[in-house]
Amino acid sequence: MIPAQNSTPVFSGEFCHALDVKNRLTIPARWRVSEADEFHLIADRSGQFVKVMPPEQFRAVGDKLASNPAITPKDRKMFVHLFFSKAMHVVLDKQGRMVVPEELIKELAKNARLQGDVMLVGAYDTFELWTPALWSATREAELSTFERVADLIGL
Repeated sequence: MIPAQNSTPVFSGEFCHALDVKNRLTIPARWRVSEADEFHLIADRSGQFVKVMPPEQFRAVGDKLASNPAITPKDRKMFVHLFFSKAMHVVLDKQGRMVVPEELIKELAKNARLQGDVMLVGAYDTFELWTPALWSATREAELSTFERVADLIGL
C-alpha cells in the first residue's frame, strides 16, 4: 500500500498467501496501516472473487448512492438492503490475519471457491481475493485492454 497525499491507501501488487483451516488469511504488511485494521468483504457480482474494501471506500459506496439523482429512492433502498446486508466486516488480528467468513466463501461460484492458496490482488483503493487459476485466466483475458489503455495514457 502506498499512502497517497490525502492518506487514502493505494493497494498495489499481487501476493499469494495460504488460507488456513480456520479461513484466516494474512494481509501483506505493506497493506496494513495500524494494529486495528478493518475491512469490509463482499463477493463480486460475477461470483469470481471477493472485493475487500477499507472502511472509507465502503462508506463511499453509500455516498455515491445517495448523491446519484438517477437512482430512485425505491431503487436506492433495495440496493442498500442487498449490498450492505451481504457485506462482512472483518478486523485483522495481531498477526495481520483476517478471517474470511464461511458464508462468503460459500457465496462464490463453485469454480471460485477460496481454499488453499489465495491471490491477493491490489486494485488501487481496494484489493481482491482470487483463486490462483481464475486470477491467471482473468489477467490473461484483460491483457489486450491493459495494453490499449496504457497506450492511451502514455505508459
